[in-house]
Amino acid sequence: MRGPKRDGRSPATSAGGRLHASHRSRRGGGRGRRRVVGPARGPWSWVVVALTGCAVLAFGGMAVAERQHRTDTAAKGAVAASAPAGDASHSPAAASGASASARPKAAASDSTSSTPSPSASSAPASSSPSPSAPVTDAGVSHTVPASQLPPKIGAVFDSDGLSGTHHCTASVVDSPGKDLIVTAAHCLGTTSDLFVPGYHDGQAPYGIWHIQRIVTDAQWNSDSDPDHDVAFAVVEPLNGRSIESVVGAYTLGVGQGTSDPVTIIGYPEVSDEAIACTDSVTAYSSTQLRIYCTGYSGGTSGSPWLVGAGSQDGSGGTVMGVIGGYEQGGDSDDVSYSVAFGSAVQSLYEQAVSDAGN
Repeated sequence: MRGPKRDGRSPATSAGGRLHASHRSRRGGGRGRRRVVGPARGPWSWVVVALTGCAVLAFGGMAVAERQHRTDTAAKGAVAASAPAGDASHSPAAASGASASARPKAAASDSTSSTPSPSASSAPASSSPSPSAPVTDAGVSHTVPASQLPPKIGAVFDSDGLSGTHHCTASVVDSPGKDLIVTAAHCLGTTSDLFVPGYHDGQAPYGIWHIQRIVTDAQWNSDSDPDHDVAFAVVEPLNGRSIESVVGAYTLGVGQGTSDPVTIIGYPEVSDEAIACTDSVTAYSSTQLRIYCTGYSGGTSGSPWLVGAGSQDGSGGTVMGVIGGYEQGGDSDDVSYSVAFGSAVQSLYEQAVSDAGN
């Protein structure tokens, strides 16, 4: 808060330059009477005396009036020129009385010094974390550097591969056959889709993997029920190796609840870089979960929701959801949804394991 604004005039004068009533001269200009005393005189003497007295009175009155005028003029100049700016009797603060003493101490310091007090300057002006502290802005996504991309997560392309576009995200989950990925059911149309783990900047550092079989729930197949928008896919070996043996895998989590923070890593289709975000999760319904994370646009469907050790950088953890479900993952880039992984997802996983063994 700033103090009263000053306009540069002396506190003793008004806008028109006139003195306030309290500073005007209070000396009166009334006429005085002089009593003349002397010896007895003749009649004409008294006439002369009377005339002389009248003349004296007349001239005296004029002199007094002139002297009073000069005095008043001098008084005005003296007050205007000599009134000290910091004089308590003339300052605005004194005129405001109790209101000045009621101001906060911080406001009073504005008019006395521009140097903050030691207690005020001890707190940093910025709320940015220290260089040694990790950036943990909940709900705000950030780009994952290529050197830190978890190879267990990748982009899903159509049959054109890297020359085409990636339209979804998927991740590898542990299985006996070491060949399963999990994503959203609305992401996989045919087995001609391709999975590129660790994809970045047009490169496939761990190869391009073909999908052999897609496993989705019967209720999704019949009417695209959003409570069953989850799919597992069996991935063909590449150069004689399973995908899990090349990039590793996450654990599938069922019934994880909403107590732990969740990290989501996925690929917006408008970018060749992955983004990550961590925030808390709430229940949208008995079958759907919701999270607030910025920037999860088209292409991030199927992105894994990771919890547990290693989940914040994707190096480890448990997949307890994927972007999908309500409105195929949400109708806003900043709010995402997932099917709550429960017994139906567990059954679907077991079916995928069985199909992979056949």
